[in-house]
Order: sequence, then structure tokens, then C-alpha cells
Amino acid sequence: MLTIGKRFEEAGAVTLSLAGKFSGGCIGELRRAIDAARRKHQQVVIDLGEVTLIDRPCLQFLADQIRRDIKLVNCPEYIQPWICRESSG
Repeated sequence: MLTIGKRFEEAGAVTLSLAGKFSGGCIGELRRAIDAARRKHQQVVIDLGEVTLIDRPCLQFLADQIRRDIKLVNCPEYIQPWICRESSG
């Protein structure tokens, strides 16, 4: 199960902190949180520091979000190369 926490930062950015297993069924919830921040013209940062497992649809989703100027922080070492491969593919 994935939990999404929100932290607002001073510069008009919102950080969405993900914790737990990030599977395809969770993409809709994260997409809604991202869309809500964008409607408020906030920069979106996704914190992956507490993600324990991620599937391929989520990797593809995150790669797409990077192309849309969303920043990833605290990305586990094993996830970063996969996202890079999805971005280039």
C-alpha cells in the first residue's frame, strides 16, 4: 500500500512524499495530487525516500513526470537507473 504525504515549501512548491509499495493501482491517486498542485501553479517535487517497491507502470509514469518538469528527490539507488531507461525508451 502506498501513502502520499504533502509538505508545502516556501517557494510555492509542494513535495509529495511517497511511502510503501508503489504499484500501478496507485498512479491515479498520485496523478490527482500532482494535478491539484499544478492547478495552483506550484512546482511539484516527488520524494521517493520511503518507497519500498515499484513496478514498471510506475517507473514509466515517473519518467513521464520528469519530462513534465517534476523533480524527484531521495530516489533509491536501484530505482534511478530504471527511471533513466524508461525516459530514454
